[in-house]
Amino acid sequence: MAEAVEEGSFKQDAVNDSCLLLNLTRSLRVDGLDREPFPAHDCSDLVKFIVNTAIAGNLCLLGLVGNSVSFVVLMMDKDSRLAAFLLQSLAFTDNFFLSWWFLHFTIVDAFAFFHLDRAFHVSWLYVRVYTYPLLFVGQTGTIWLTVLIAASRYVAVCWPYNAAKYCSFPVITKAVLCTLAFSVLYNLPRFFEVCIVVNAKTVNSTDAQSSLAYTLRYTRFGGSWFYRVVYFNVLYIITSFVLPLVILLFLNTRLTIAYRVVQRRRNSLRSRRHDHHDHSITLVMIMVVLLFIICNAPARVVQIIWHYNSYQCPTAAFILNVISSVMEVLNSSSNFIIYCAFRRQFGSIWLAGCAAPPQLATGNRTKKVQTTNWTTLANPTMLLLEDHKSYTSQQQVE
Repeated sequence: MAEAVEEGSFKQDAVNDSCLLLNLTRSLRVDGLDREPFPAHDCSDLVKFIVNTAIAGNLCLLGLVGNSVSFVVLMMDKDSRLAAFLLQSLAFTDNFFLSWWFLHFTIVDAFAFFHLDRAFHVSWLYVRVYTYPLLFVGQTGTIWLTVLIAASRYVAVCWPYNAAKYCSFPVITKAVLCTLAFSVLYNLPRFFEVCIVVNAKTVNSTDAQSSLAYTLRYTRFGGSWFYRVVYFNVLYIITSFVLPLVILLFLNTRLTIAYRVVQRRRNSLRSRRHDHHDHSITLVMIMVVLLFIICNAPARVVQIIWHYNSYQCPTAAFILNVISSVMEVLNSSSNFIIYCAFRRQFGSIWLAGCAAPPQLATGNRTKKVQTTNWTTLANPTMLLLEDHKSYTSQQQVE
């Protein structure tokens, strides 16, 4: 007979210290074993089920689908190959983050709400120990890939003469790989934060019956001052909030100013219609960074405040803390909408890929689309059917 229990000291430390880290440790449901079988829903379970399972769970699913579609469509975008690669990397990392968030929040809170957490508690302990750090790997990767996107576009727009040196495809590829490697290495200590201890527990002193007690405890490294204060708190605030936010605010402000200046200059030479197509990729990246700032900055502030002042449900502070983590889900799930709204070519490629082959074959007309490199190409729908050279000659004839 196996029984799962939690050590009281770990439970108390988890409640006090985990709020800064997206409130993830609280999602362990370590207090579930102290309840009577099938108790009434408490306020915390109800709020978390509504926010994390009903609302954020659907956001996760929509985000996973949207990011997957974006990845495929961006793969077909040949006019902005470098920007498409960066956005593909971000879509992949967002899906990685959403997948683990869905497991550690949506599913866990659903199990707690329907009182299924005790039945799966032992299995969940092992899942938590080995997958909990992966959520932070995805979070770190999403943050710093967004910084890389802003930096690359800043160089391309504000330092155009250095773009060939710093924004070439090999350089950006290495930068993406280094960012992903940093995300893994930086979060490597989290794999050694806790461990599972199995002890024998006496059930009946008369018959000397015993059961196995599964205890989740901090390791010596996980409970050390260096880990809890320096790494867990100070470095997390710097690398996940202060430093990326300052960099993004600076880069996005300068990029927006430069974008508007270039817009005004080219408006005097070109029509607004052409200019819209030429700079749509820059506008997309500005909006991606802006969405990141809007969603993550308030969430981090709330989590830091919560870390030093714990509040009980149903206070407004408790509800804000639960919602703060959902803001990060919203950020990772909304880029598809930005691509559709601010880049027409994205929608054209997407619709071309969704069109049935017979409909594509019978179309003889081509719709001109202005691209970012000042050239006029045929509709991407027709490019799927005929060789590019034939369309080059067709453009010359026209």
